[in-house]
Amino acid sequence: MFLFLAAAKPTVWEKIQAVPMATWLSLLVAILIIILLVRVWKSLREFNEFAPWIALVMVGGSVILYWTYERTEPKILSPVMDFLAQYLPSKIEYRNGPQH
Repeated sequence: MFLFLAAAKPTVWEKIQAVPMATWLSLLVAILIIILLVRVWKSLREFNEFAPWIALVMVGGSVILYWTYERTEPKILSPVMDFLAQYLPSKIEYRNGPQH
């Protein structure tokens, strides 16, 4: 009888308890960021109809410039960043000199 209980499938609660604490913290941070982004978007929307879009373009442009300079983009976006890196500055170019 004891062997049967030991070989039983883990319950949902046991599976949840097996998830590392770092995963739960990451999930919590992601939820807080989403809540913050929605509040900022609504606040900017009250200020001006185009303000959230201007902020989105500025933040998105900054992320793209950072990714092309440092080459820290997600792997799935590497082909796009390879194309943009031809026209935008990169740390590799500065380290090795201009490439023609």
